[in-house]
Amino acid sequence: MMKQFGNLFLLSTRGIKQFLFSSLIASLSIAMAGGLFLSTWKIKEGTQKAFSLSSCGFDGVLGARGSKLQLILNAVFHMEASPGNLDWEQYELIKKTPGVKEAYPLAVGDNFKGYRLVGTESSLFKEHEWKEGIKYEVQSGGRLFSKDKREALVGNFVAKKLGLKIGDRFHPYHGLTYREESKHKEIYVVVGILEATGTPADKVIWIPIKGIQLMEGHDSEYASSVSAVLVKLKGAAGFALEMKYNKQGNQATFAWPIAATLAEFFDRLVWFEKVLEWIAYLVGCVASLIVLAVLRNSMNERKREFAILRCLGANRSFVTQVVLGQSFIISLVGAIGSLLVYFIINGIAAHFIREQTGVLLGPFALDLAFFYVFGAIIFLGLVSGLPPAILAYRVDISQNLRQSA
Repeated sequence: MMKQFGNLFLLSTRGIKQFLFSSLIASLSIAMAGGLFLSTWKIKEGTQKAFSLSSCGFDGVLGARGSKLQLILNAVFHMEASPGNLDWEQYELIKKTPGVKEAYPLAVGDNFKGYRLVGTESSLFKEHEWKEGIKYEVQSGGRLFSKDKREALVGNFVAKKLGLKIGDRFHPYHGLTYREESKHKEIYVVVGILEATGTPADKVIWIPIKGIQLMEGHDSEYASSVSAVLVKLKGAAGFALEMKYNKQGNQATFAWPIAATLAEFFDRLVWFEKVLEWIAYLVGCVASLIVLAVLRNSMNERKREFAILRCLGANRSFVTQVVLGQSFIISLVGAIGSLLVYFIINGIAAHFIREQTGVLLGPFALDLAFFYVFGAIIFLGLVSGLPPAILAYRVDISQNLRQSA
């Protein structure tokens, strides 16, 4: 049995060696199709989960009248521009609203080398749990900023990227985009660096809210306004606030719940996911045709070899297995390659998402999706090998030996 299997393997690999370049192209095409399909599937799933878990422990965001999604992306993920400002009184009002457990004001409008400065209160880092049971921590030797001083608490990701350390000084720059000519005269000193959280808080430089409000060059209205308010709720207060601000009011928007709004955002990207899936299907079809062509050419070149095998006692099924074995090996290499392609695409995507949002995708976890795709690739390869295998099964011994004589 083992000897027969060894002979089968040797004969199958011999066919691959005869058409090595074409076989490698076929395996590469299979790898690209499988890797792209896996990436489309898993990256969206992982990104949506990571974003939902990266709301930093908040339930809603209060901001100027406008898009809920824009409010969340601006206040929680520090990506979009602020839709406008709210009066300080709006912050004081929602902070005292029954059912509101915590409320923290935010002010934006400046950056340092492209990383946002966000003004807030130091109580955010003392009291708030960004994850259940876990509060923000400052690295050894550092501390939180004082509310009346020009001090900065730097997110872990920013500190690593810019090489900032405790005691460093810097000038803020006006706007959300770094421009050398927009430098403010104020000088801030780094007094602390946050421990990594894998959330958007890592890619921000935090300063006292008065620092943004009173920054040189800002309009006077900044002194008594906020860009948004991050809100932590208790009980079912979200429904009452939704009614108060979004249904009955016309001055502010309450973006709640954060997870549901983000889910709607990802649902809008379904068309893009479908495009990638269809590209993967197309590449898979091309790969199948290449496998079919490679095996068909191999079959034509090896007709005499198969005829001789038959004369030496090999039955029809053994010859058929040789062709299917060749197809299986090409598919197996492609399936393994698809995992490599997936890891490359996933690594690039994770790096890009981390750079842009501060969100850290979860660690790799082997689940049923990988086995489904792996199995589908092997099955697709074997199906592509069936027509040449049938031809091998029907090889006419006398005719092929006569033609080669």
